Amino acid sequence: MKTFIALITALILFTSAPAMAEDHGHDEAGHAHESIDNHKEDDHSKEKPDAHAGHDDHEEGGHGEEKTDTHSGHDDHEEEGGAIKLTPAQIKQAGIESEVIKHRSEVQAIHAPGSVDFNAYTLADITTLVDGVIHGRHIRLGDAVEKGQKLVTLTSSALAQSEADYLRAEAEHRKSKLDLKRIEGLAQEKIVSQARLQQTTSIHQAAHANLAAARAALSSYGLSGKKINTLISSSQYGQLTLYAPSSGTIVADAFRIGQHIAAGTRLMQVVDESTVWVEVKLPQSKMDGIGKGRSAVVSTKDNKKHYRAKVINIHHQLDKTTRTVGVRLEVQNPEDALHPGMFVSAEIETGSGKEALLLPEEAIQRQGNELIVFVEEELGHFERREIRVGKSSMGFVPIIEGLKEGESIVVKGAFVLTSELAKAGFEVHNH
Repeated sequence: MKTFIALITALILFTSAPAMAEDHGHDEAGHAHESIDNHKEDDHSKEKPDAHAGHDDHEEGGHGEEKTDTHSGHDDHEEEGGAIKLTPAQIKQAGIESEVIKHRSEVQAIHAPGSVDFNAYTLADITTLVDGVIHGRHIRLGDAVEKGQKLVTLTSSALAQSEADYLRAEAEHRKSKLDLKRIEGLAQEKIVSQARLQQTTSIHQAAHANLAAARAALSSYGLSGKKINTLISSSQYGQLTLYAPSSGTIVADAFRIGQHIAAGTRLMQVVDESTVWVEVKLPQSKMDGIGKGRSAVVSTKDNKKHYRAKVINIHHQLDKTTRTVGVRLEVQNPEDALHPGMFVSAEIETGSGKEALLLPEEAIQRQGNELIVFVEEELGHFERREIRVGKSSMGFVPIIEGLKEGESIVVKGAFVLTSELAKAGFEVHNH
C-alpha cells in the first residue's frame, strides 16, 4: 500500500514538472521583458534630458549668439549702406549738385487745371507764294530741322516766266549800260549832241528800273538774292526750294509729290518746342496776386514731372460762357515732353507766407515708407538721412524734422544715390 501511494506521488510530480518549468520560463521571460522595458525607459529618460538640454543650450547659447551676431551684422551694414562715397568725376557724370539748406519764405500758390498749346511765337508756317507742283520733299513729319535746311521743292511755270523776264531785263540793262558809257565818251568829244546823251541816259534808267522790278518779282516768290544772281549761269528754271526759317520740329506736313499747290497754301509747320504755352482759366475771385511775370510750376497729370513756368499774359476779355479769366503760362520744355492737347496741373504764385526750411521736390526720395535726403557731410561723402515734410508748394517742400539750417543737401541727382543704395543691398526697416 505504501508502495502504491509513493508510485502515484512520483507520477503526479512527473506530469506537473513541465508546467512548472513553463511557468518558471514565463516568469523569466516576463522578468526579461520587464528588464528590457526598464532598460528602454532608462535609456530614453537618459537621452531625452540630454536632447532637451542640447536644445536649450542651442536656443540659449548657439541660437542666441547667432541672432545677436546677425543683428549686429545688420547694424554694421546699415551704417555702411547709408553712406556713399563718390569721386569728383563720378559726381560730375551723375549730375549731382548740392545746396546749403536755409530758411526762406514759403510760396503761396493757387492750383488750377490747364492745357498745353504750341508757343505761337516760335511757330512758323511754310507756304508757297507762287502756283506750282510738288517736285520733291526733303523732310518728313516729326523730323527735327535746322534753320536754312531744305524742306520741299516745287516746279512752277509762273516762276519760270518771271525768271525769263528777269533775264531779258538783265540783258537790256547790260546793253543800255554799255551804250550809255559809249555815248558819254562821244559827248565829251562833242561827237554826239547832248540830246542823244539824255536819250541814252533815259533808256538806261528805264532798263535799270525794269531789272529791279523783275528782281523784286523773283524775291516775292521766295528766291534768295544768291539764287537770283546765279540765274544767268543756270540751266534749270522754274524750280523753287523752300527752306526752314528757324530750327525746330516739323509738326504739320500735308502735301503729296505731284500735287498742284496754289499760292498761299500752307505746306507744313515748323515749331521750336523748347518752350510751350499752358492756358489756364481762373475765376475772377481768385485773381488776387496774379500778374504778368509771376512764377508758376506745371505738372503732368501723374504728378511725376514738374516744369518751371511764368505768367506771360492775362487775357483782357472774360470767357462769355464760364465767366473765367484766361491766364497764359510760358513753360520750359527741355525734354520735349509737353505737347499740344495734353492736360496738366498748374500752380501759380500769388504771394509769400511764413519762413521754413525748403527743399526742391527732386531732392527728396522715397525708400520704402521713408522719405530720405542725402547730406553731403564732406566733399564726395553723402549720408542718407530720414526726414519728415509738410505740404509741397511750387516745387518746394518744407522740412519738419531731420535737417537743420546750414547743412549741404543734394538737390539734383539724388535718385542716382538712391539707386546706389539699392545696388549695395541697403534695406529699409520701419520701426
